[in-house]
Amino acid sequence: MFTVISYYSFFSSEPVLWGNIQNQQPGLFGLVHSNRDFTQKESWGKNCFNSSFPASLCSYLYSLNLDNVYIKLNSNLKVEHSSISTDKFYGINPNSDNLFYAFETQFTPYQQ
Repeated sequence: MFTVISYYSFFSSEPVLWGNIQNQQPGLFGLVHSNRDFTQKESWGKNCFNSSFPASLCSYLYSLNLDNVYIKLNSNLKVEHSSISTDKFYGINPNSDNLFYAFETQFTPYQQ
């Protein structure tokens, strides 16, 4: 009997099946609905990657049921370290079809 092991690659939004790796598309974990096309070379440049990777890392941590490190200032302006879940941080499940990662676009409520 042959068993196919499925796992999620960090650099792909789709599960990878052993023996089917050649069909895997480039991507970042969890960034399914995005204005970035990770099959294109331009999406992997320094400025694009630096803004996309943290969102992908949050999604990956969520999939492992781990919280993000959350650093903030308290009322005395002292640094406090805590943690926050990705869904609490985003206000939505990071795997939701209602979440769209619009990198480096204007937030319309602040448009003038």
